[in-house]
Amino acid sequence: MATSSMPGTVPPLEEAPPVPALARRVRRAALLLVLASVGVRWWVLAGRDHYGDDLRLQHLADTHALLSPSYLLYDYDGHLMPGGLLLAGLVERAAPLQWAAAGATLVGMTLLASLALLRLLRILLGDRPRLLPPLVFGLFTPLTLGSTTWWAAGLNSLPLQIGTAVFLAEALRLAETGARRHAVRGTAALALALCFYMKAVLVPWIGVAVVALVLLRDGEDRPLAAAWRRCRGLWAGSLAVTAAWAVVYLLTRHRAPVGGGDVWDVVATVRTGLGVLSAAVLGGPVGWTDVPPQTPLARSPAAMVVGGALVLLAACVWTCVHRRGAAAVWVLAVGQAVAGLAIAGAGRAGLGVGEVVPLAGRYYAIEAVLLPVAGVLLLTMPARGGPGRDLPGGRAVAAATAATVVFAAVALVSTVDHARAWAIDRTGAYLAAARESLAGAGPAALLDQQMPADVMWQLGYPANLISRALSPLVDRPVIAAWTPELRLLDDGGHLRPATVEPGASLTAGPTPGCGWSVSPGAGADVAMTGAMVPWEWTARVDYVADRDGTVVVGLDDGEPVPAEVRAGDNTLFVRLGGGGPALHVTVQTPGLELCITGGAVGEVVLT
Repeated sequence: MATSSMPGTVPPLEEAPPVPALARRVRRAALLLVLASVGVRWWVLAGRDHYGDDLRLQHLADTHALLSPSYLLYDYDGHLMPGGLLLAGLVERAAPLQWAAAGATLVGMTLLASLALLRLLRILLGDRPRLLPPLVFGLFTPLTLGSTTWWAAGLNSLPLQIGTAVFLAEALRLAETGARRHAVRGTAALALALCFYMKAVLVPWIGVAVVALVLLRDGEDRPLAAAWRRCRGLWAGSLAVTAAWAVVYLLTRHRAPVGGGDVWDVVATVRTGLGVLSAAVLGGPVGWTDVPPQTPLARSPAAMVVGGALVLLAACVWTCVHRRGAAAVWVLAVGQAVAGLAIAGAGRAGLGVGEVVPLAGRYYAIEAVLLPVAGVLLLTMPARGGPGRDLPGGRAVAAATAATVVFAAVALVSTVDHARAWAIDRTGAYLAAARESLAGAGPAALLDQQMPADVMWQLGYPANLISRALSPLVDRPVIAAWTPELRLLDDGGHLRPATVEPGASLTAGPTPGCGWSVSPGAGADVAMTGAMVPWEWTARVDYVADRDGTVVVGLDDGEPVPAEVRAGDNTLFVRLGGGGPALHVTVQTPGLELCITGGAVGEVVLT
């Protein structure tokens, strides 16, 4: 067996160890790049607020005990994500619906992901200037904008990004040193990633491939066998953790995370996603389309997509011709990208969104780690026919520097445009207005209502009801099925008086001076001027009661709603399901005499 250098030592390109002074400058530059990239993402987050599933997560945390199995093992659209739910619950309890706390978790995880990537690249390359270009790609690529600027997406993707980088680093250190602590740390990193995102099941296989490729690079004759032998403790730990995760998953999921819909949706997802990756090679996308209530979608000219694909093709041909093992690196990078996109597409198959899903930039957490690693491997694989040779020093440095600067500039332009596209989202303004309005609303209950369609997707019903989306707010009225005072949050989140737009009115009753008389233990079928189709309606009931008490109001085929009435001449508003030609009213309080003098059934509108 050939003698091989180990990960973390000098790559076999016949270059001397870095000069200490140069190494220090590289480390400083790398740390400055990390801080700059995190600062840029922080700037984007400062203009953001909660969006979509963020509100759903906070409602879920508000209505469950933090450490209860029913919460931590909740079937969230087929996902098992106890880590994400625990973090969401902690944020909800510390600062309910306060973006500063949620945004801080994204900044913190982005910093950890950036440092983990830097450590991994240093293990592969050492502190050499050639460390900086792949680091710039991993730090500034717009591929991860969707998952680092939307809280719900970040709770999945950022831990996966961190876990991937840590797992690969520990696998390489284990292959180098054989120290058991690296197997333990790598296994823990995988377990943690699986607590946030099910796609972490791909990480061990990527780890096997990366270790084998590094050993091949460093002269190992049988790299796959060597990778298995040197890291078998980590592979065994990974198998045990993944098996335990799978058992819990199968026992607690009520629905599959992927569907069996149209295969062409999956194909479209893969095709579109590969186009996004092609543009990303040149720093793209160059812009983002704002389409509320969706997240911003990547927008790149066809020339950029084709140009990026040609660059990749040229790089593939050149490296495969001149570098031993390069073909295996390309198979790993492309194969993982296709597999990840296929999983994302399968989860939404049949919805006809295959050409949209990848454009949101939420499914490239692993690529943000693997692509820089693949770039390093392609650059450091031994040359065919003899020792590796680079371009002359000055030309190589100039070319790499120019490409890196251009990439970073385009990526920053894309990031600024992403922030612009997010700025049109008005969820934050709506929540701020609703928080203020509800805090001063007084004790009267509010009827439930849907949030504006451009704030929360209506197809997400019932998650878009204010009883759910705004439940974490502490200072607010009760949201109930009845109220003596009808008010409505307008599209801006401001609480305003409302009334019932009649679909049908209550007819005049047969009892002179009373209308419809309702006595204890008896009910009245209050006729309407027309029959209502089955739906969700609001009834306005004008009444006179001789004392306080309780009544039950309902429509045909709907669930009757208990409500309270007050002595005197008053009005009651009740949210009802059902339909039919009459409103059914029953008195439950002994001795209560009730007269129904008028009213209507219909939709609630602002006055």
